[in-house]
Amino acid sequence: MPLGETFRLLAAHLHLFTLISLTVWLPGHILRNYLEFFGLPEVSAAQSLSLALAIQVMFDPLVVSATLAALGRIKQGLPVGYLIAMSEGMAAWWRLFLVRLIINCAVALPALGSLGIQPSGPSGLAAASLLVALAVLVLVLLVRYAVVDSVVVLEGGNAVTAWRRAARLTAGRRWPILWTAAVLFVVILSCAMLLGQTFKAAPELNHFVVRVLVDCVLAVGQSSFTVAFFLLYWRARAAVPPVPAPA
Repeated sequence: MPLGETFRLLAAHLHLFTLISLTVWLPGHILRNYLEFFGLPEVSAAQSLSLALAIQVMFDPLVVSATLAALGRIKQGLPVGYLIAMSEGMAAWWRLFLVRLIINCAVALPALGSLGIQPSGPSGLAAASLLVALAVLVLVLLVRYAVVDSVVVLEGGNAVTAWRRAARLTAGRRWPILWTAAVLFVVILSCAMLLGQTFKAAPELNHFVVRVLVDCVLAVGQSSFTVAFFLLYWRARAAVPPVPAPA
């Protein structure tokens, strides 16, 4: 799955993907940074993190579903605009929310498990080994079901039916999926770390407006994951037709 097409598609329709992403994340980042800059110092960091997680769980599925709706129309040569994409995204929002909730719970398991590990001793080593195995299993499942968002939004799948279809679409393509996800993750993480170091080196830049703008740019950049996995889905679905429903 070439990354070049991902970036070309993202750049060609950047205005649309920016509007979709910032519908949720602009107010979200304004609120989050307001808490960090103007809230009580002893609780502002925790409140900001809680708010970001809540937005991610509840409203990011709307961003993803609207982005996928737009991508589907673009690939079919149909007219697409902000209102069309958002209305079609809204129609799939709750179905995708439930699927994403299952995924988020699975991803959270290793993190929650790490909180109970003892720092030393045989039991701590065994628990750490189990935690590593669990993390690897979660990663394998994430790759296996990487296109489940597209199945939900573009094929009407739900939290019960979408998984099998997604697994069939990724069969034989999972190493490219892992590679693509890893490259995008490293690129976005590197940008975030570079910006963080810039704020440390030039503290005068670290103020409310700049932080909101930077966070919004990173939020739009994260749409590259949605675009990349959509492209994989779009190519695979021609070779893997849906299984007809039983009569």
